[in-house]
Amino acid sequence: MIRIAIVEDDREHALRLENALKKYADEHKLTLQICVFYNVISFLEQYAGDYEIVFMDIMMPMMNGMDASRMLREKDENVMLIFVTSMGQYAIRGYEVSASDFIVKPVEYPSFALKFTRALSKLPKKEDRDVLIRTETGFVKLSPDRITYVEVRSHHCIYHTRSGQFRQYQTMKSVEAALDGQGFARCNNYLLVNLAYVEKIEGLTVQVAGEALQISHPKRKEFADRFAQFTGAARHD
Repeated sequence: MIRIAIVEDDREHALRLENALKKYADEHKLTLQICVFYNVISFLEQYAGDYEIVFMDIMMPMMNGMDASRMLREKDENVMLIFVTSMGQYAIRGYEVSASDFIVKPVEYPSFALKFTRALSKLPKKEDRDVLIRTETGFVKLSPDRITYVEVRSHHCIYHTRSGQFRQYQTMKSVEAALDGQGFARCNNYLLVNLAYVEKIEGLTVQVAGEALQISHPKRKEFADRFAQFTGAARHD
C-alpha cells in the first residue's frame, strides 16, 4: 500500500487528481491510500510522517506551496514531494525543497500516468514486513496482506487468515507494532482488523472477510475514521 496526501484548496482540481490516481491504481493493480487536505495549515499540523508521496498545490490562500513545503521538509526530509501548479515558473523552484517533479493543472491523465510511473520508480523499496509465527513444529511466515484480523485471547494472539488460524503467545501491543503502517486498526481492545478486508460497517458491527466482528463504543469513531482514510474517503477541510 502506498500512502498519498493531496494538499489542494480547489475541490475540483483535488477531485481530478484523486480520480487520476484511482484510475492508475486500477490499471496497475496498486493499493493506494489517498487523503485529501483542502487546508494546508491543517495538513502541516497533523503531519506525522504518514505518507510516501505528497502532492502540493503551489497557489493556496492561507500559505503558498513553497512555504508549506519548507515547513514540511522540517518535519520530513524523505517524503516524495510533487508540485501541482498552473504556473510553471514556480515549479522550477522545486529544487529549493527537493521536489521530485511537478504536474500542471488541470491534470490530464496521459501525462499524469507517465510522471506517476516515474515517481513510483524512485520510491525506496519497502523492507520485508512479514510476521513470523512460532508453531508447535516450527515457524510460519505471514505476509500482512494475508491476515484478515488478529484476536487476543488468554494472553495469546490468534492470526486469522483465509487459509486458517495461527496462535502465538504475545501481546496485542507487539502485534500492532509489527503491523504498523500496514493498514490495520483496532475495532475494540481485543481485535485488530486488516482494513483491506472490511466489507461493511453497520452500527457497532464490522464485517471482515465474511465474519461479523464487534466494534466497541469508545473505538467506533476512530475506527470509522481510519477506514475512511484507508478507502480514500477522508476529506480534511
